[in-house]
Amino acid sequence: MKLPLESEHDDFEEQLARTGGIKADAVDWSTVRRSSYLIQQRIGYRYEGPVRQLRQRLVVQPREHHGDQRLLERHLRVLHAEPRGVSDTIDGFGNHVVDITIPVVAEEVAFVCWSVVERDAWHGPHLAARSWSRDPRLLTPTRLTAVDSGLRALADELGATGLENAELAEAVCDRVHQVMRYQYDLTGIGTTAVEAFAQRAGVCQDFAHVMLAITRALGLPSRYVSGQLLGIGGSHAWVEVLVPHDAGSAEVISLDPTHNRRTDMTYLTVAVGRDYFDVAPFSGSYHAPYLGRLSTLKRVSVISVDGEPQIATSA
Repeated sequence: MKLPLESEHDDFEEQLARTGGIKADAVDWSTVRRSSYLIQQRIGYRYEGPVRQLRQRLVVQPREHHGDQRLLERHLRVLHAEPRGVSDTIDGFGNHVVDITIPVVAEEVAFVCWSVVERDAWHGPHLAARSWSRDPRLLTPTRLTAVDSGLRALADELGATGLENAELAEAVCDRVHQVMRYQYDLTGIGTTAVEAFAQRAGVCQDFAHVMLAITRALGLPSRYVSGQLLGIGGSHAWVEVLVPHDAGSAEVISLDPTHNRRTDMTYLTVAVGRDYFDVAPFSGSYHAPYLGRLSTLKRVSVISVDGEPQIATSA
């Protein structure tokens, strides 16, 4: 596949305008069994003057495999500056992590990424090795997902229902959705589950952290998911809970407390971790006496859709 961003020029907005695709809101996703997507993103920084020793960490390109999702192709280009080193690694959760070092940035730098992923619902349920359900990283609270007396009381209330595994996880998702309201400009990337729950408000990241705090308090191994949701424009966050499946595997139950539902073919996973800090899309440092100005552009396009095949039967 020839991708529409294969250019040396920083004309990302123009390239986005030329990108084709299928209108996501015109698709009956309940019938879709296989689809592919193009994820395009530009992360740019502009400075008042030269900066030195810029180090950039990017976690913006999807995992190789994740349930029924498969990465087909990925590319990254650095514009307006010459990197000295690029390290492309897989972290302890299986995420793609790119670390870039640039000795000098004159005034601006941009990181242009694009990836093609496919989802195939014929893959069956999302199974993981049973060892994941015993991984202490998925059971131990982090600074962002610790509980206080209020969250503990809610966890105890849900635990007293007698529900277990997937049903209990879904009950947590429903309760978080009911008690929290979605509100911009109230929380930040460092807001904890306790702080968000005290305000009963936040964004998708906060909904996910509150749910993680409760599921882990209930002994349900669970992880934070960073990804894309068609139709919302930016990044999205949700939760995966691992429940017993058979002697050798656990089933991954993917739940979105912001919308109170299981995820479907309109969700694309980029990375998983203990909380937001494990999968922050971009972070870094540089040496200069002034701040930089960040700009981002992103688009997710549906590039193919196949519905459930029709099976002919004899009369």
